[in-house]
Amino acid sequence: MADHAHHHAMASVGDMPMPDSNCSMDNMQMQMYFHTGYTETILFSGWSIDSVGGLIASCIGIFFLAIIYEALKYFREYLFKRSFADVNYSSVTVVAGSDPNKIVKDVRQSIKRRLFSSGHFVQTALHVVQVALSYFLMLIFMTYNVWLCLSVILGAGAGFFIFGWKKSIVVDITEHCH
Repeated sequence: MADHAHHHAMASVGDMPMPDSNCSMDNMQMQMYFHTGYTETILFSGWSIDSVGGLIASCIGIFFLAIIYEALKYFREYLFKRSFADVNYSSVTVVAGSDPNKIVKDVRQSIKRRLFSSGHFVQTALHVVQVALSYFLMLIFMTYNVWLCLSVILGAGAGFFIFGWKKSIVVDITEHCH
């Protein structure tokens, strides 16, 4: 009897039903090592491939997703630099006898205007899209499918090649590791 109880206590995880699911771990197809198969579920259950044609189409789509990710990074940087070019800098001169509370109030109003500006909302929305896209690309890479991983890497490389040259012509004087 003790042996029987011990057998149940030592049951493998694959024998245990998954919560809120009718499948067990034995039915899962996730391979935690690099492989070259063409049967994959990518991000969503609706994006399942089981043919070489499906794999090739997915690789092409993922390649362009990675290019879009790189384009988005540089577009956000471009918008950020442009917004600084449009900012009118003004100096605050404190005159003897002036009210320091008025100066602080003016600075706070200026910050509030920038915080709730349309440019900041656009940057925030683009940042959210960029973060979501980066996590999607990471999860695609984590399928460990060599072809999908190569699509992410080559797409990121192509995106940097297309958009990164603009950044590389500007010397960053704050960079100390050349």
